[in-house]
Amino acid sequence: MTSNMTRVNKAMKRAVKDKEAVSNPLTPFIKTPTVLQPFLEALTPEEVYLVHIDPHRSAFKRQLFVLPALLNVAIVLLVAYRAYKGLYFYPGILATLVGLSTSMSIDTSALSWKELVGHVLRRAVIFAIDYFLLTLFLPWPIRFIKGPVKWRRAIGFCEREVVVRRSRKTWSQKLVRNRWIYDDAETVRGRVVPAVGPIRIQKSGFLLVDADWDLDYDAMVLAHQLVDLTRKGQGVQLDEFRTAVFVHTDEDGWLIWRVADEGKEQVAQRDKIVAMKDKLTAIGKEDLFFQWVELIQFESTRPGGFTPERQRMAMSEVQQMFANEGVDFSSLWQDVGGIERDLPEPN
Repeated sequence: MTSNMTRVNKAMKRAVKDKEAVSNPLTPFIKTPTVLQPFLEALTPEEVYLVHIDPHRSAFKRQLFVLPALLNVAIVLLVAYRAYKGLYFYPGILATLVGLSTSMSIDTSALSWKELVGHVLRRAVIFAIDYFLLTLFLPWPIRFIKGPVKWRRAIGFCEREVVVRRSRKTWSQKLVRNRWIYDDAETVRGRVVPAVGPIRIQKSGFLLVDADWDLDYDAMVLAHQLVDLTRKGQGVQLDEFRTAVFVHTDEDGWLIWRVADEGKEQVAQRDKIVAMKDKLTAIGKEDLFFQWVELIQFESTRPGGFTPERQRMAMSEVQQMFANEGVDFSSLWQDVGGIERDLPEPN
């Protein structure tokens, strides 16, 4: 009884804190399975993460890698060439600036204004080219080596690869922590859902970098290291990285939305839950909805799984909880489209 009251009290506290947050359908986040803990430890709690498995052929992935690799090699060669030429150009310019006579010195008295302007413009163009090479283009091969090259050297080109995307800080830092997954429909529907949609993830992982999401190469390397450990009876099975969204909250830690597991039945069930919330809100029992959600979430994430026995026990607690508030849970559930077989029979 004490344990039950503790869970109910916890649910009530959470209900008071969150009851203003849920005005749209709840995204189906649950606590992450403990088997993923080694992977989650490497993630940044402030960011949102997407994972899925890329099934494209390794030959296709190799082709996608070759073009940017050649482009970055060309940039490195161009920078190296300009650095070599600069060994003869910039020391002379610097010496001229301090008053020394060098091959780069210009006798302004012997030149016309037109010739002088030509010399100045040529040097200005050289300065501009070298500046942009160093500030805009040189970071490309550096990032390419630290990201894609490191990634491919670690895992090679596999037939089935774990793809991990991380939200860009330009928008994820603006999210209201702990609440946005419940009440920020614009972000959920505008950025998260499209990014894990079937059409989007048909592309190979290397093509999924956009304005909202970037690849997390270190996380992808770690994921494959964990998958490789399964050969020794340890690690994480590849299927654990099927399409999902990871979000961190202060109260529950890392939560997961198993997008790959969703189907019409899950969507219909979620719609019923939303309808249940609306019904309870209409009769002034919105807090009861949050207590119900908290209780079911607690029971379903306990070690050992949500067994039939635990389902029956949870249903008994739910029906008693509703009865204490003068609400018939079974009748209300049927009113929103649920049927009797949807509910485990109480003890």
